[in-house]
Amino acid sequence: MQLLLLNEEDQPVWLGLDEICMITASPKGPIFIAKDGTSCRYPITMEQLAAALSSYGFERIDRNVIGNVAAAASYDPAIRKLVFEQEDSDEGALLYATVSSTNVSKVKHLIVREDHCRKCAYSAA
Repeated sequence: MQLLLLNEEDQPVWLGLDEICMITASPKGPIFIAKDGTSCRYPITMEQLAAALSSYGFERIDRNVIGNVAAAASYDPAIRKLVFEQEDSDEGALLYATVSSTNVSKVKHLIVREDHCRKCAYSAA
């Protein structure tokens, strides 16, 4: 198993459990000490999480939401919702996240021009 952590320069790194010698407590959360002497920590703020996950398609789309834009199905600009398809959503509810007006540029490429039917929806956030 590998953990997504931040190194001493706050850059995301994957560290395998077999590479960890010890875990110590600190005011910034647990510190993972690797066999080679390097130390890493969990990303604990939204900014740190967004930066660590950005190469996997995640973007900060609202103050309280980091969305997997790469996995989103569409964006509805009328109600500023990023919609995710659900594998078992056969005519059921849609999973969505609200996009703040300042972050619309991150999801504009997902705008669906046709007027698709609106199903009942619920927010993941």
